[in-house]
Amino acid sequence: MPHRASGAWRLASSSRAMAGADMARPVPLPQARRADALGRREQTLIYGILALASLAYNYNFVVVDFIRPFLIKRAGMTLAETAWLYTAQGSGVILGSFLVPVIVARFHAKPVLVTGALALAALTATNLAAESFAAWAASRFLVGIGLTATYIASITMLANLFPPRVRARLLGVNMAMFSIALMGIGALGSAVGEGGWRTLLWVGVAGPLVVAVLVAAFLPSDRGLVVYADEEVASEVSEQRGSWREMLSGRRLWLTLACLVLAGLNFSAYQFYSGFITTYLTQVRHFSAELTGLFVTIDGIGTLLGTLLWGWIADRYGRRVNAAGFALAAVFAIVFLVAPVSIPVLMLVELGYAICLSCTNVWAAYFAELFPVRLRPMGTSLFHGGHVISIAAPLIVAGVAAHFSLTIGMALAPLTFLAGAILWAALPETLKTSGLYRGFSAERAGR
Repeated sequence: MPHRASGAWRLASSSRAMAGADMARPVPLPQARRADALGRREQTLIYGILALASLAYNYNFVVVDFIRPFLIKRAGMTLAETAWLYTAQGSGVILGSFLVPVIVARFHAKPVLVTGALALAALTATNLAAESFAAWAASRFLVGIGLTATYIASITMLANLFPPRVRARLLGVNMAMFSIALMGIGALGSAVGEGGWRTLLWVGVAGPLVVAVLVAAFLPSDRGLVVYADEEVASEVSEQRGSWREMLSGRRLWLTLACLVLAGLNFSAYQFYSGFITTYLTQVRHFSAELTGLFVTIDGIGTLLGTLLWGWIADRYGRRVNAAGFALAAVFAIVFLVAPVSIPVLMLVELGYAICLSCTNVWAAYFAELFPVRLRPMGTSLFHGGHVISIAAPLIVAGVAAHFSLTIGMALAPLTFLAGAILWAALPETLKTSGLYRGFSAERAGR
């Protein structure tokens, strides 16, 4: 009995020792999810849904520009009031550009994208019930915030989930949904004519609703995901939170301000020219609504083709090379304004302008690469932060048109494009395989 008891004691002691050893041994943590471990089908699904989100965003961003002539003719607004609608929307975009990145850093991109899409649908729907300029302006201000939430959340996810070697092309094609939106609005506008402009707004309601459902149902959470930084393998966890204080400190202040000004010049030039192109064609060239819609469709085709071209150039030769597109856009814009009334010639010139305009689609990748992963929501928001500079652009054109002519007001675009090209060429190159790369590091840039 004592012998058996002694054996039992040794067995119990051995068990306790083994248990103690197990407790002392580190418990392995679950392996973190990695962006470079996503399967091809999952990548395709993610990319497709985020491209659809970009389509809904771009459609709602430009729909007011297209229906401007109808608001003047059917809703009784003046040209200046329709310009104020863009200013109201731009004010919302500016506010969202500074608020949304902080929210994305806190709650991550997926929930912000769902919320932004739902808000965009609801707010666009209010335009259908609006009967006064004040109601339109208020709703477009709130739409601007929803647009910013949709853009920043979707672009942040795309920049984090895809490597630098294909980032410009993939994000460029995503930005090319602007072209698809233009072609869709142009084709639909030609089909429904002047009396069906409300149909264009209904489409703007349906798109974000579909996006919200798809994102909620199929996109994975980006919380704790190991994402791509500036290397070809995923290397950083997206849990770190950036701040605007870091964006505005040290040498990073120059990059932040330069991106803001560059985006502002782009939006200003776009509003000087593209924002009034439908009004110019109907009131100055005296084209029909159907022919005007065809020119808008040409804009969409050109920017789509240009996106493929400039995306390939940016991934092959570097992001800064695309600055040449700004200079060429200036040339095409001034030629269009002085060309004779020859529809084939004007169509070719407009096509060239649209191809060059899409050189900025690389900014989705470029602005993200200029800053570390933790600051990417802020970096991508600088694209919309440029509205601080361009917010008065439509009012400037309307004022010049009232005292001189709409053509002279739109002629401000070429000068603005040229200024943007010079500034863009002065920024650092981020693509390491580019001949223009000089050792830039997003992390070291802030020291």
